[in-house]
Amino acid sequence: MKYIYKNISLFAIVSVLSLFTTSCEDFLKAPLPPDKITTDKVFGSASTIEMAMLGTYSKASDFYGAGGIVYSTESLADNLSRNPPLAMDIMSNSEYDLNTSDSFSSLWSRPYSVIYEANVMLENLPVSTAKLSTQVIDQYLAQNLFIRALMHFELLRLFGDVPLILKSDPAESKLIARSPKAEVYASIIADLKDAINKLPETNISGMDARRCANKNVAKALLARVYLHMGDWANAETYATEVINSGKYTLETDLATVLMRRSKEIIFSMDGTMADAPNSCWYYAMQGMPMMYSFFPEPYAWEYSGWGCLTQSAINEFEPGDKRFSTLFTYSAEENVFTLKYPHGMLDQELADEDPQDFCVLRLAEMYLIRAEAKVRKSSPDLTGAAADLNLIRTKHGKLANTTANTQAALLLALEHENRVEFMCESHRWYDIVRTGRADAILSKESNKTGWKSHKSLLPVPAKEIIINKKLVQNQGY
Repeated sequence: MKYIYKNISLFAIVSVLSLFTTSCEDFLKAPLPPDKITTDKVFGSASTIEMAMLGTYSKASDFYGAGGIVYSTESLADNLSRNPPLAMDIMSNSEYDLNTSDSFSSLWSRPYSVIYEANVMLENLPVSTAKLSTQVIDQYLAQNLFIRALMHFELLRLFGDVPLILKSDPAESKLIARSPKAEVYASIIADLKDAINKLPETNISGMDARRCANKNVAKALLARVYLHMGDWANAETYATEVINSGKYTLETDLATVLMRRSKEIIFSMDGTMADAPNSCWYYAMQGMPMMYSFFPEPYAWEYSGWGCLTQSAINEFEPGDKRFSTLFTYSAEENVFTLKYPHGMLDQELADEDPQDFCVLRLAEMYLIRAEAKVRKSSPDLTGAAADLNLIRTKHGKLANTTANTQAALLLALEHENRVEFMCESHRWYDIVRTGRADAILSKESNKTGWKSHKSLLPVPAKEIIINKKLVQNQGY
């Protein structure tokens, strides 16, 4: 389907979306009156449907924030901190509580804003008066099912039980209580399976196919969902289907892995800043090298360690691991920063020459998902798991094969491999929370002065509970 990722001006996107969008910051506030959301304005032509679809993807990319989600979740975990420490950095020191819960407002409201738009599309596409074939309508429906599933999943991973929103009526949505995780998972799986049935193998020719959903993208997300659920058989099945599709290849050049030209990326999101597209500028802004190339002031403030690796993260890399020597660097103060996101806001020419999106899913994860599923399933396949693990170790780390040969040892080896392979890619927090290891790991980190076991789920923003009386705060807050 050639429609979805043309280059369309930001003005055109915003003009169409303004017909039915909610605020980026608060999905619970009603959008324009229902009589303004009409099929003749948005769903009456192929071009406006196309722009609306692109707009929904654009809003979904706001959640990832051109790499901003990396800084948030890696700080929540034990990968990133500030050196010297900064008291206001409530994520890296785990000092977040009910009083600071609104700091997480965007992590709650942005996914729901996207879900609202996806629901509008899902409700109106079947009755569209545009002259589109059933096949094209189905592909648009599938894109929105995928996006709705992705956003519900991101909410679930951060907050636990969350409201399951399947209709676009804001008056109804703002009064929905939190649904049990099992119910939300069931909806996510249903959406993804429906999307898989409707999506083609490849949506768009060329690399743009990595920036919208196709059949393998939905399967890759489903493999991750099943892993989080502990459904090892299905996690292995769907990861294997993506691996065996032949559409993706592990990169040998580590500097290429996260760039748009990568053959390893399964799905990625565009940058969200109109003046700095083609880059994950947010993380580059927070850390080295861009921050210190253009703004030497942090040295004067004595906070040169913005977005640097913790000591435990540095120590996690084995001697000789090429991922560390290639993708990380030391500052003058011996702080360590990643080079995975090379383009900052002021590097637009370089970003245009070698663009980068925020990678959501890539092939290496499918191998490690399959490896973990093989270890944990009722009849473990330890040999097969070690083979998948060793492929990543040797291909990307240039390391020897693992010596782990028991179930317990392989699980620890996989925890290690996931940490070093996806360092600064927003994986670590979710991994240690889903495996129940967050408390054991973070309670030992000296910078986690406010850590308590209940903080593996974030607090629901207080303003959301004020708006929706049916919402209940997470325990411990």
